[in-house]
Amino acid sequence: MKAALKKKPASANKPKASVLRVAFDTPVLLAALLRNDASAKAMRASWQAGNCQPVIAKASAQALMMALAYPGFALDAAQQQELLADFLPYAEVLPTSACANSQDRGDRQGKLGFLSPAMQDLLNAAAGSLDVLVSDSKPPVPAATRRGKTSTVLNCRILASDEFLAAL
Repeated sequence: MKAALKKKPASANKPKASVLRVAFDTPVLLAALLRNDASAKAMRASWQAGNCQPVIAKASAQALMMALAYPGFALDAAQQQELLADFLPYAEVLPTSACANSQDRGDRQGKLGFLSPAMQDLLNAAAGSLDVLVSDSKPPVPAATRRGKTSTVLNCRILASDEFLAAL
């Protein structure tokens, strides 16, 4: 049984000059989709109202789908589709791109070890076009990945979900 996809609100179709391009780490997305507290509702509203432009790559979309299928969540296929429909129609899907220099890619991935391989692939596909990475995983101490500052590795800010919501 296939769930109907929700249409984007009219505001999501209007380009805004100040809309942040945002990558959400899979655990942040899961919390936003599965929970119903104020923080989760605010996170969903951020992309559904067009206040940010979420970006996702094939590997991170697959990781999200696999996570929603986890037996511990006890979600049937229709429930999984409904949750995906709360996010995927609003997201820009990035093409998979190989990093030209495998040494640069290896260096970057070594510094991003706190993120899942799917998120690392998403960040490589984004190729510096992100404004913010929202992740509640603790980054390593080096300045290259310090929270709230523009990362020299990613060329974007790394914010925890509460910091991201406060910045909107």
